[in-house]
Amino acid sequence: MSSGKQPTQSKLGRNLANMGVGGISGTFALTFVYPLETIKTMIQMQSEAGQGTSFGKILKQRIQSKNLMSLYKGLPAAWCRQFFFASLRIGLYYNYSDYLQAKQKKTSLSALESTLGSLGAGAIGISAVMPFDVIFVRFQAENALPPAQRRGYTSLGNAMTRIIREEGPATLWRGIIPAIGRAMSLNLGMLVPFDMCKKLLVPYLGATKANVLLSSAVAGLGASFCSLPFDNAKVKMQSMKAAADGRMKYSGLLDCMM
Repeated sequence: MSSGKQPTQSKLGRNLANMGVGGISGTFALTFVYPLETIKTMIQMQSEAGQGTSFGKILKQRIQSKNLMSLYKGLPAAWCRQFFFASLRIGLYYNYSDYLQAKQKKTSLSALESTLGSLGAGAIGISAVMPFDVIFVRFQAENALPPAQRRGYTSLGNAMTRIIREEGPATLWRGIIPAIGRAMSLNLGMLVPFDMCKKLLVPYLGATKANVLLSSAVAGLGASFCSLPFDNAKVKMQSMKAAADGRMKYSGLLDCMM
């Protein structure tokens, strides 16, 4: 009887390990790229206001004003978002994969099954961590706003309680449609180009680390290209404020994109 449970326990242990490693490694990587993420958000916010800017211009301004650390605003919220999102996405995908393989008695998923699992895991994962996503985007957006328009959040807890008190709990899930679109397109943009590129490069590079590295770079570009329109809309919807008459600038994803 114990031998029958062993494979299941082994898979559970593997999935938990993958979730932990995925969450920690994703959070660790985010720490290094977070300033770039903040600059991206600032460019998106300033473009909405009709202000032309660029990565180099923003970075130069921060260096000249000796204010580089402002690019790390909202990092605790981003850590929470990244850890739980990466862990959930990986855990959901591997459990889905194990379930289908056991049910169909096969050792791997088809391309369609893998794609659907990846999209579903991304959508569920981002839905669960939306409050952290909204908060860290608002912290980043502060860098692009004049002092009079800033919300002045002081911490993750302060932002969470103020949003609930001032705007209602539903605001913590504002922008969920473009966020899901971003997560799904990000997963799809990584999965398909990576597999295709890796197969195409086998005759030239073989199954080597160089192949994986180059395929990963191509997948990263594909993922960014596919997800950026959704990301742009997500940032603008999450950071928007109500006008004097109580109306929001955007009514939804399509209104924001148009």
